Amino acid sequence: MSAPPAPGSLFLEIHADPLEFRRASCWLRESGAALAVPEEQIDRLELCLNEVLANLVEHGGEAAAQHPIQLQLEAVPPPSGCGAQLVVSDSGKPFDSGQVSLKPMPDSLSEASPGGLGLRLVKAFSDGMAYRVLDGRNELRIAMHWTPES
Repeated sequence: MSAPPAPGSLFLEIHADPLEFRRASCWLRESGAALAVPEEQIDRLELCLNEVLANLVEHGGEAAAQHPIQLQLEAVPPPSGCGAQLVVSDSGKPFDSGQVSLKPMPDSLSEASPGGLGLRLVKAFSDGMAYRVLDGRNELRIAMHWTPES
């Protein structure tokens, strides 16, 4: 019996510009289809990607704006497992989402304020997140898992 194939990976570089979000979304959908990632998981990853990119543009600082954002989609096919990871690498201000407390949900509309719920959204739609700094760049891994079809 041969060893399982190595996970597939596809890459894209974009600028920290809201006009690039659509291109990143199209790339994610095309890459997900090429790597046989179920559409439901791609939908979830796309929500996470757009939220992460919006936060990066808003809070990443000058370094984020001056250097490309690198995106990578990795898939782990059966029988090794069924999952995908979206990796977002940037030069913005470091931000370890695992070390940040989630903003409490407001009890009423009058208590609500704009912003601050994006991290909650990414955590709710993903199956896991991991952050590290690698070679002076932030790296955020967003994981999705699914059950293989019989």
